[in-house]
Amino acid sequence: MNRKKTNSRYVTIRDVAEMAGTSIATVSYVLNDSKDRYISDELRERVLNAAADLNYVKSGLASSLKGKQRGILAVLTPQYENPFFMSMFIAIEKIANQYGYVLSTCNTFDDPKHEKEVLERMLTIRADGYLVIPTVEGGKNMSILMDNNLPFVAIERPLAKTEQYHYVSSDNFEVGFRITEHLIQKGHRHIGMIYWDTAITNVYERVSGYKEALRQAGVSFDQTLVKKGDLKEGTGMRLTKELLENSQVTAVIYGQYLLAEDGITYLRKQKVKIPEEISVAMVGNPAWARMEEITRIAQAGTRMGEVAARILLDQLEGKTMPGEYIRQIVESDLYEGGTVSQLN
Repeated sequence: MNRKKTNSRYVTIRDVAEMAGTSIATVSYVLNDSKDRYISDELRERVLNAAADLNYVKSGLASSLKGKQRGILAVLTPQYENPFFMSMFIAIEKIANQYGYVLSTCNTFDDPKHEKEVLERMLTIRADGYLVIPTVEGGKNMSILMDNNLPFVAIERPLAKTEQYHYVSSDNFEVGFRITEHLIQKGHRHIGMIYWDTAITNVYERVSGYKEALRQAGVSFDQTLVKKGDLKEGTGMRLTKELLENSQVTAVIYGQYLLAEDGITYLRKQKVKIPEEISVAMVGNPAWARMEEITRIAQAGTRMGEVAARILLDQLEGKTMPGEYIRQIVESDLYEGGTVSQLN
């Protein structure tokens, strides 16, 4: 059966009835598995096949009518506690409020299976558009939005195997390059890096930027100075301990704020003086890093949230041409704190 294209962003029960060649009432009986009237097996199968072919999702709201906007934007974030993502959310909400939209938000916990479940549930409330910070399988999971021709914007993490989507991100290669370059300009040559071990590509772009900054400065890359691990409590401490025990590093870059918090805690417990004995820099801008004046490069979560929200709202208002995909990079900010020493 060939998929039928409809003008609605969401396939409705009327579309299923038209494809199956029956009434809306009959479709409702079949999809609700009602037993109070007889429906032949052939007709039941026809209705179910039509619903499957059209990617019909049953609405949890009876008032959701064909073509009607509900004023709801769905926002999916992988880590509620991450201040970077939270700054995005606050910015998105401010823009949404200006346009009369409310947000329906969910934490995917960086779990692809949960992300898929959340997207499927969001479809039942008929959200008008989606702002998603994807998991590692976001490209696969968000195919449900693409198949239903639903407006969405991916933020910070790219989708695999396609470029046909709207995307807002920081330049993670540049993030890794600039923070490393800053340390090199301060005279450091033995620079360690501790980062999150994940399949999310932007994390490895930061490592690539680190390597390129070393190369351009004529500093040989040393694999023993690079450590990776998960985000469990204590990992940053363990990796910092390993780095200091097996190398002559003068500076360390933490590629993720949780690893940085753990690692700096370890250094202080060991009474390692910062920056006199070792210099520290990090990716991220949590409140504690600002208070302690940690040298850091901060991805502009607020600006990214604003840009992503406006791109989505332009889609909803018909200001974006079909087939036109906006990809915007938002520059990050380098803050020089007091945790990097100047070497001769």
